[in-house]
Amino acid sequence: MNNQLNKFVQVRGEDFTVGGEKIVFRGFGLGSWMNLEHFMIGLPGTDTMIKKAFEEVYGKERSEKFFDRFLMEFVDEGDFAFLKQIGVNHLRLPFNYKYFIDDQNPGVYKEEGFKYLDHIVSLCEKYEIYAILDLHSVPGGQNPDWHCDTYSGLPLFWEYGALRDTVIGLWGHIANYYKDQPWIGAYDIVNEPSMVTNAEVFNKFYRKVIAEIRKYDEHHIIFIEGNAFTTDFTMIDPIDDPQVAYEFHFYPFVADPAVLTPEMDRTRRREIFAEAFGELVAIRDKYKRPVWCGELGLVFEKEEIDFQMTIIEDMLDLCEQHDVSWALWTYKDAATMGIVYPREETPWRQLTDAIKQVWNQHKEQEKGEALVDYMAETYFKPISAEERYPLQFRMRTIMQVICVEQNLKPFLQQRSWEEMYELPASFHWDQCEHWSELADVVRKYTKA
Repeated sequence: MNNQLNKFVQVRGEDFTVGGEKIVFRGFGLGSWMNLEHFMIGLPGTDTMIKKAFEEVYGKERSEKFFDRFLMEFVDEGDFAFLKQIGVNHLRLPFNYKYFIDDQNPGVYKEEGFKYLDHIVSLCEKYEIYAILDLHSVPGGQNPDWHCDTYSGLPLFWEYGALRDTVIGLWGHIANYYKDQPWIGAYDIVNEPSMVTNAEVFNKFYRKVIAEIRKYDEHHIIFIEGNAFTTDFTMIDPIDDPQVAYEFHFYPFVADPAVLTPEMDRTRRREIFAEAFGELVAIRDKYKRPVWCGELGLVFEKEEIDFQMTIIEDMLDLCEQHDVSWALWTYKDAATMGIVYPREETPWRQLTDAIKQVWNQHKEQEKGEALVDYMAETYFKPISAEERYPLQFRMRTIMQVICVEQNLKPFLQQRSWEEMYELPASFHWDQCEHWSELADVVRKYTKA
């Protein structure tokens, strides 16, 4: 075990180290894999809604067979050879709690989650790329948005101690399983908490989950994420566990969409980015621990790719200048944010490009906001932006139910089971292409 310990990533002061040598994480999140995200995978609905639609159209057994194939074939050796070639040293692996917990029987753990994680972790070990386990969806939802598989548009995880206790137990189970695996770089406890209103609840959850992990596993790093989709750390108390580090996400264009326009002067954009990044990286001084930018990225467009690479460079330059580890979001999807994506002629793209004619995430968001305004102005008085913001998430969960019925199931019903079962093969490395422009940018920083 002592020799193995030299391979574990560890916290030393404000750095990550392996065998006493400093390491800077440079890599990707894997993508819409063990937690489906509608706009990335090209299918309307949340993870659970999408799978339920497949089950209703093709039956339970066939649906399970389809997603088993999707999960096992999403990436292969060709992907890892490419990752190694561009100098990537870690992958963030997002997963949904439902692969481990049956909501009707939460005390008994399912083992299928380890099947899928092990599949990727074994490839990570073979290619010497660290895997960071990212719990992307928890019972009740840790934020109000689709990417935590919420039905309600409310972050109910923070309202019920019983839900949090379920996740605390799950992390102990996972830590016990992986405690001796040095190619697991860290445990990322919960992705992008948001709308947390009770600091005591927030801190108690982190303290309890760390204590549960440490019953089994003293060695792995544990990442703490902040509030407001991990951009606000004002509620988070310092934790004295020696292997705790902190993670923020960097999407500065959410607050200022104008930075994504070519009309904005690049110097001005860099100033806006630098100010936003400076506020986030300040948590390193607050906690005296290393920090990781666990997500940053863009939706890529062929016509704008050269310009968009300047935006990626401006974001990565800040990470490098501030000596901050980073993971681009994302590695692979259905031609949205991924560096790798199925070719246009593949069956998956044929399906999702057809769905795009009637549905996309941006329309969904705009309609959700418009419906909140319509409701308020028709039946009540106009409402403030502060009131409108949380309500549009709740409105969108209603819309997602309709979109699955009207914009997903009809497309599934048009395709035979035999036709559908071949779709996951679209993600094989030899069926994909990649943004060579982004590969060149990544190599610039990894020195590959």
